[in-house]
Amino acid sequence: MAYEVTAASPEGSTVRLTSTTGNARYFRNAAWHVRLDPAPGGTRVTCAAEFTLHLRYLFLAPVLYLMRRAIRDDLERLRRVLEAG
Repeated sequence: MAYEVTAASPEGSTVRLTSTTGNARYFRNAAWHVRLDPAPGGTRVTCAAEFTLHLRYLFLAPVLYLMRRAIRDDLERLRRVLEAG
């Protein structure tokens, strides 16, 4: 999917990304919220995803629910890469 920044806070610490391409056709709304906050020794990155399926794709809900672990694992790998610098 391709994302575009649709909102950012004045300080640049909160960004909202939305998509209308690729697999986004399954979703009425699809957005990632990324927040950057100072933390001891670096920056804390908080990421949350919000998705609303189109009714005709509701059958995908259990699959997406089961994928939450895979998404968490991907974000954990990203964290390790970023920390390794």
